[in-house]
Amino acid sequence: MKYRSSYIICFLVLAAAIFHSGCIAKSPEESINSTVLDFLNAVNEDDPGLAYSLYVGKDFLAPASITMIFKNKGIGPGTITGINTVSQEIVDNIAIVKVECSVATLDLSGNAKTTTVIPIYFRLQDSELGWIITRVSFNSELTFENVELVDIEVESTSIDLITNNAPIITVLAFSMLGAGLYLDKKDKAKKKENSRVMDVSGATPIQKESIAQYVRFVPSQDITVGKAASVDVWVKNFTQEPYVNFAIKAKFGTTLEAEKINLFFDTIAPGETIKRTWIVTAKVSGWASIEEPTVVFDFMNTKYIGVLDPVWLQVQ
Repeated sequence: MKYRSSYIICFLVLAAAIFHSGCIAKSPEESINSTVLDFLNAVNEDDPGLAYSLYVGKDFLAPASITMIFKNKGIGPGTITGINTVSQEIVDNIAIVKVECSVATLDLSGNAKTTTVIPIYFRLQDSELGWIITRVSFNSELTFENVELVDIEVESTSIDLITNNAPIITVLAFSMLGAGLYLDKKDKAKKKENSRVMDVSGATPIQKESIAQYVRFVPSQDITVGKAASVDVWVKNFTQEPYVNFAIKAKFGTTLEAEKINLFFDTIAPGETIKRTWIVTAKVSGWASIEEPTVVFDFMNTKYIGVLDPVWLQVQ
């Protein structure tokens, strides 16, 4: 990752050159929706710093206040299971968005007891930085009446000098960009995978005996305390129709640490076999378990959910 700084600089140069030339640009609707989703995903991942970077206003005075206010509204880290954009309106450089968040209520063991839908209203303002959230409301819908524009400061940096001279260094930037993309590809893919939310709302329960026929867990041999080990999860589609949005999550107790909890298989075609892997590190010797492996998938326009037996690991 030692070339990461160079990669970032080159990317900004090229992006600025191409964007200002008019070759590429997101539509306002896409940019607005992306900003709102990034903000809510950051809240759900307990990353208030990222959420705060997408916001300018008076609702939140510091990153920590975002976490506190959302918790007071019943939305804690890891409780958002789905996000639905209900409406989006744009007038000049102001936008108002209404979303509905499916929020799980957890018991003391971290299990979801119930799921409720909580509406959240956002006001955004277009700026040199793109669309920025300037108002968040839980209690009432926002309007365009008497909207005061927020002064969004854009600090001048050394990047501005490079951007202004982008045509001169574009050729050199392309060569360095190639190296940066190669080095950063795995890191970005991992972050994207970890940010995905597994939606279990509206799923029909299915017996574990049915699921166990096509799901297999294969732990690695010689699992040792303090060393990373793999637990392969194999899924076989024996039917004539595809499994869609196939995903598996589980609970890892205090004796196991997992790199990621959710495994996403996406679409599994008829007759296809796909493998995903949990990477776990055991903290104590003896027997450790992966509790409540939960399978969610769509089959022939119906969403199903089922919970399998624990996966036991012998740790040396």
